[in-house]
Amino acid sequence: MTFQPIRVTRKTAETEITIVVRPRTGAIKSIPIPNRILSHFVDHLCRACGVEIELVDAAWPGSWRFDHVLCEDLGQLIGRGIAALHDRRARESGVAGRASAVCCMDDAESEIVLTFEGRPSARWDIPQGADIDGFVDAWYDESTGMQAQAMGTNLRQFLDGFSYGAGATLSVNARRAGNLHHFYETVFRALGDAVGRALDLGRERLPGDTSGLAGACEYTVRGEGR
Repeated sequence: MTFQPIRVTRKTAETEITIVVRPRTGAIKSIPIPNRILSHFVDHLCRACGVEIELVDAAWPGSWRFDHVLCEDLGQLIGRGIAALHDRRARESGVAGRASAVCCMDDAESEIVLTFEGRPSARWDIPQGADIDGFVDAWYDESTGMQAQAMGTNLRQFLDGFSYGAGATLSVNARRAGNLHHFYETVFRALGDAVGRALDLGRERLPGDTSGLAGACEYTVRGEGR
């Protein structure tokens, strides 16, 4: 699916961020933001719905240190870009504007239901006893070791922000939480699948694509003689 790129800027007293949303034509380039885990999950979202998101400019006058702010603001901005694309597609060809998707990975499974009707609301259905707000993963530097950690309570703010920015009613059903890295991968993938269906973006895989970002796993096995 091709469409003209859309540029969106969001400015507050805390952050000013500009992105461009365009059709995906090749390998995803990770968004260079402080939260590397969120960047990784946004990659999943983009691949699933068939768009590329380029970070054109970002000014974080200290607020990027508050991961809650970064996750929520970026979610609102990407949501507004997707909503603008929805409105354009609705005018030009007509789209369903609503969809659902289920995604599973290892010990995690989630379902996303959304509709673009200008009625922002995000609802989370979580299994009794499950904690999806805690430690998700960390990222590392080769020379200095661990840099920082991503927490589920902030990643949830991306989804809440997306709903607000897109004017979308969003329901997240956490069917199985399991490992939280796996769980949030299923959430972002399912959101991408649902967006692609709602906007009729024709999300066919590109040559060489696999279901995940890492691609096929290759092993080399050989004997070690003495």
